[in-house]
Amino acid sequence: MMSRRMNRSGTAARALARAGATALGIGMTAALALSGCAQSDVGGSEAGGSTATTSPEESDMTSPSPSDGEGEDGKLPEAAEMEVVAGSSGRGLPPGLEGSTDSTAGVAWSPEPGLLYVVTNGSSSCPTFAEPQATIGSGPGDKSADVAAADGMLAVTLVPPSDGMCTMDFVPTTTVVEAPADADTGQPVPVMLGDKGQVQLLPRSAEGEPGPVAWLDS
Repeated sequence: MMSRRMNRSGTAARALARAGATALGIGMTAALALSGCAQSDVGGSEAGGSTATTSPEESDMTSPSPSDGEGEDGKLPEAAEMEVVAGSSGRGLPPGLEGSTDSTAGVAWSPEPGLLYVVTNGSSSCPTFAEPQATIGSGPGDKSADVAAADGMLAVTLVPPSDGMCTMDFVPTTTVVEAPADADTGQPVPVMLGDKGQVQLLPRSAEGEPGPVAWLDS
């Protein structure tokens, strides 16, 4: 009888020992797993965790670079601060230009030789720009001695605004446009502003200053 009791007691003890070892193993495994998670959270970017790193391609998709003529925030710079080179555009008017609330477009000589300021009035969220190069057209301009550009007129191409919701304000946008060679002669020049109409561009009153704006009739 005694032998059986001892056997049973030994078996129970071994069972309890195995159960204790198993519980201890589970506890150690859980502790190691929690430690690994904590290290991953703290140094995930260094360990190459998928939530902390992005590929160059993904970075380009989420942070598009600004388009030409725009600042880092995607908006046009102020015309007073833009660089006076062909293709530059800015909000508002450059220094020395007088605006108009009655006309949709105008043109003036910039202070730099051979460069024009083309100004369009309209929605600030859907501005109209000009192509960076003007050409010499053969339209029905005045064929008199006052026409300086190779007995023709300067033609400026206007780029219509993109489709979409536009604000109902009326503000100027200025684009710097390069005139053809020998157009800037100090004489009046006829200019065709897209399909909006023709103006007579007057010369600068002084070197290094912008000329007066020739506005289209409203």
